[in-house]
Amino acid sequence: MWQFWVDRGGTFTDIVARAPEGELRTHKLLSENPEKYRDAAIQGIRELLGLADG
Repeated sequence: MWQFWVDRGGTFTDIVARAPEGELRTHKLLSENPEKYRDAAIQGIRELLGLADG
């Protein structure tokens, strides 16, 4: 089971994920980027999981 922790700041959203096998992964993206995504946390999780843009 994946686990996610999100820190949404004014400029960046940071995501830490624990993959099912226990590996920790991190991802950082702009908190606001309406041309590319509606919600930074959801987009970051999708990118960590390797899912297409939604």
